[in-house]
Amino acid sequence: MMDQIQEEFELALGAIDDERAHDSQSMQRLHDEKAEETSKLQQAITAKDKALVEKQRLERELCQIQQQQESVNATLQDHISWHDIQPVLHQAHGELRSATTRFWDTIESLHNYRVASYLPGSGVIHGTWPDQDGPLVPLGQDTLPEFSASGDYPVATQQAPDSTNQYASLV
Repeated sequence: MMDQIQEEFELALGAIDDERAHDSQSMQRLHDEKAEETSKLQQAITAKDKALVEKQRLERELCQIQQQQESVNATLQDHISWHDIQPVLHQAHGELRSATTRFWDTIESLHNYRVASYLPGSGVIHGTWPDQDGPLVPLGQDTLPEFSASGDYPVATQQAPDSTNQYASLV
C-alpha cells in the first residue's frame, strides 16, 4: 500500500509538474503575446501622434492659405477682370492706330507740300527757266532762273530736302 500511495503521490507530482510546465508555457506565450501587443500598441500610439502632428500642420497651412486667399480676394476687388477690360483695350488700340495713321498722313502731306514747293508750276516759286532746245551745257551763275514771290505765296528760302528721313525721331 505504501508503494501504491507512493506511486499515486509520484503520479500526482508528475501531473502537477506537467500542469506547471503547461501553465508555465501558457504564461510564457501570454507574456510574449502581451509584449507583441504592447509593441503594436506603441506603434499605433506613435502613428497616432505623427498623424496628430501632421493634422495640426495641415490645419495651420490651411489657415494660412485661407488668409492668403482672403487677402488676394480683397486685393482683387479693386481690379478689373480681363474679360471686362479687353473690349476697351481693343477699342483704344483701334483709335490709336487711326490717330497714328492720320498723324503720318499729315506728316507725309506736309512733306509732299514742302517738296512740291521746289517744283516749277507749283504756285509757290516762280521763275523763268532757260530753254532746253539747245545742247546740254553746264549752267553758270547767270543762267539760273529768277525767283519772285507771287501774290499769296512767300518765296521759299529753305534748302531742298535731304534724301534722309528728317522725321526719323518720330518713327
